[in-house]
Amino acid sequence: MDEATIREVVRRVIQGAAAAPGRGPLPAIPLEASARHVHLTGEALAALFGPGATLGNKKDLSQPGEFLSDKRVKLVTPKGEIGNVAVLGPLRKAVQAEVSLTDCRVLGVDAPVNLSGNLAGAADVVLVGDWGVYEARGSVIAAKAHIHMRPQDAEQFGVMHGQSVCVRIKGKRPVVLEDVAVRVHEQYALALHVDFDEANACAASSGAQVEILGPGWSPPVGACAGAAAACGERLVTEAVAKRLAAGEEKTLRLARGAIITPAGRDVLNRAGVGVEFV
Repeated sequence: MDEATIREVVRRVIQGAAAAPGRGPLPAIPLEASARHVHLTGEALAALFGPGATLGNKKDLSQPGEFLSDKRVKLVTPKGEIGNVAVLGPLRKAVQAEVSLTDCRVLGVDAPVNLSGNLAGAADVVLVGDWGVYEARGSVIAAKAHIHMRPQDAEQFGVMHGQSVCVRIKGKRPVVLEDVAVRVHEQYALALHVDFDEANACAASSGAQVEILGPGWSPPVGACAGAAAACGERLVTEAVAKRLAAGEEKTLRLARGAIITPAGRDVLNRAGVGVEFV
């Protein structure tokens, strides 16, 4: 099968999950467009706003425990600056400035597209507050698009933490995004987070509906290993089966409704790998 056919098969499988025994209708995934913002440490907060400064809660955000604070900073580099940048709370262990790629051009920096919390290769910036400045080396990233889910949401969609999926944003100009990370935690609220570049590309505002089309990338089989040996694959082709068969697990658990192609089944059989649908 070619790639287009595979994607269509996977789309139908996921859409059909709502009719599978024991599954209810798939919940709607709302889109949330994140404006540029900064996360601070206690040290950076004191340097920018003075000793004893605190982050006042101006507005709760959709993810539990996170909020828009009453503080604003300016981002400054040798090539540009951006003012009135929101500071989000609570405080973190590392300073992080999340901007769009358009913002990177304004600042003249080459920032990586990383998930929040991953500062590998992050660019440098100087933060300016009401009281002082703070040199934030290795802090600037362009946030990678990601979906927040609770474990029960992930089970319904047949995905797992760390997996990558393709999604369609239903805006005035529908756009398909690939390599969207799935993040699963008990405290998360279901939402797709994109930056303003991505939201503007499809003319979508916060609250627009999002549809998961199918898998983009799944963790190596070692990341799927464990007592359950559960993998988030929805379509096991020959190539995928060879990757899965290379692991130590001899039984793989796939979501009910997943498809194994004949060539994929032959690879697993030759490797002595059994399959359970759960």
